[in-house]
Amino acid sequence: MNQLQAYRKEIDAIDEQLIHLFNERMDIARSIALFKLKNDHKILDGKREQDIIRKARDQSARAELRPYQESLFKHLVTLSRDYQKLLINKCK
Repeated sequence: MNQLQAYRKEIDAIDEQLIHLFNERMDIARSIALFKLKNDHKILDGKREQDIIRKARDQSARAELRPYQESLFKHLVTLSRDYQKLLINKCK
């Protein structure tokens, strides 16, 4: 195996972990959606979303990765919110 193949194998292993964690995160987003529906909460909690994004950016160990880490979490938050909307609209 050459070095590039070795790096790709490492990326594949990390991607598997990310997929597992993403599924766990979305399962919790589903539970939150059902809670919001039952308790008449709005889907969007802008302050909470901004706190998550800011925390992710600020916890970056490498300054050059901060904008990418912020972008990743912006997408995660959007995906979670969109999934919650989908679930709530299905239940109505």
